[in-house]
Amino acid sequence: MLRLSGVTKRFGARNLFSAVSLEVAAGEYVAIVGESGIGKSTLLHAIAGLEPVDAGRIEFEGTEITRLDDDAATRLRRERFGFVFQAFHILPHLNVVQNVGLPLLLRGAPQAEIDARAAALVAAVGLAGRETSLPRELSGGELQRVAIGRALVGDPKLVLADEPTGNLDPENARQVLELLHDQVKGRGAAGILVTHSLAAAAGCDRRYRLAVEGLKPLE
Repeated sequence: MLRLSGVTKRFGARNLFSAVSLEVAAGEYVAIVGESGIGKSTLLHAIAGLEPVDAGRIEFEGTEITRLDDDAATRLRRERFGFVFQAFHILPHLNVVQNVGLPLLLRGAPQAEIDARAAALVAAVGLAGRETSLPRELSGGELQRVAIGRALVGDPKLVLADEPTGNLDPENARQVLELLHDQVKGRGAAGILVTHSLAAAAGCDRRYRLAVEGLKPLE
């Protein structure tokens, strides 16, 4: 489903990372581990078509992302990808079900469909009964559950998670990681988790460490 071949990103004369190659199939959940500043988020942004690369190819379902113009990349992200971020990015003036349904609204889906699918995802991520709560009324763990629901509401084929537990306490982090894993796997999507934490990566099907020289498998 997703293929990276020899992907290189430079800052000036310095390689941030080079020769990154990876294949991820539908139903696989893969972790990329690395210290802060090594380029994990940059690699994720490149996969999403948000960041250009200096060499190599990134292909998703036969489409070469690295050759798309901005409009085509935006359409691909909106229709096929889901994103979960460390900082949640929940809109403060929208309630839970409205935040979860936002990707469908941006696609122009009918309101009845948005309401039904968003309500189903709210329940699936364990927030039934909180549909009309505003973000200021939620805990950090609940906010990240909203973010997971929003990432999944459009039935994405690829889910990209960037340090999704970085702002959570250990127990909430464990619950969110289990929820994200189960939802991605259960829906048959491909998933990539980038994290600095080996513990967070433990539940993934495959684990890699990102280095300047590329990805190295972790046992």
